[in-house]
Amino acid sequence: MCRSIYVISFLLCVSVSFSPTVTAQIFHYTDGNGRKVYVDSEHKIPPQYRQKSQSIDTERQTDEEKQASEVSRQQLSNEFQRKQQIRKLESTIAKMTTPVKIIGNQVLVPVDVVWRGRKASLHLLLDTGASMTVLHRDGVSSLNIASRNSSYAQVAGGGIIKTERVVFDRVELGPYRIENKSTAVIETTGQQAFDGLLGMDILGGGQYKIDFQQRKIIWSPEKYQQFTDALVQLKAISAEPDNLAGSIDGRNE
Repeated sequence: MCRSIYVISFLLCVSVSFSPTVTAQIFHYTDGNGRKVYVDSEHKIPPQYRQKSQSIDTERQTDEEKQASEVSRQQLSNEFQRKQQIRKLESTIAKMTTPVKIIGNQVLVPVDVVWRGRKASLHLLLDTGASMTVLHRDGVSSLNIASRNSSYAQVAGGGIIKTERVVFDRVELGPYRIENKSTAVIETTGQQAFDGLLGMDILGGGQYKIDFQQRKIIWSPEKYQQFTDALVQLKAISAEPDNLAGSIDGRNE
């Protein structure tokens, strides 16, 4: 019980209010373990127990029956809340990871850039040594972008290239949405394995971890682990044999 309360308190942001409907008549049956189970609808009785089930008018219930019935309703409410929390946690956890391409030691991260309502999906090389994100013009050519200004920069090997500063409506990366992002766009020659460099001007805004084995980025890894642990606990509580809510429904979902 303490574990259940802890998990529910930890997940207040995903909690759901639920008030079971009180009906004038309830039903009860005895399950395979000899436990008397109370439900508020006949269809909730497992088929194998329906012939031996009985209906009870709430006005004629004994105090013991009323207490057992209320416990059963509360268990149904708790199980409903847990299932809601599990679904929301699974959705949140999914958004905290991004699949990546790995070529040798290079990590290519999917990034979307939006300019005047049009979107281009790119794969940028994760480069912690780059202070600024740089896009290849070929990757954003479909957007018909217009630059604010241009300049020239020297690259490794001594060459000089033209760079343009483009302010995109939005850069989308994993769970992040960066509005009005100023980014350098450069011309490239020959075929490239990626569409630019993902620099620290974006990566420095949040924590992340590369899972090379599963080929994904985990954003905010500490929170990701907390949510994952909470999800495991919630699922374990719902699967416990003594959880009467599963017996009341007559099935395990």
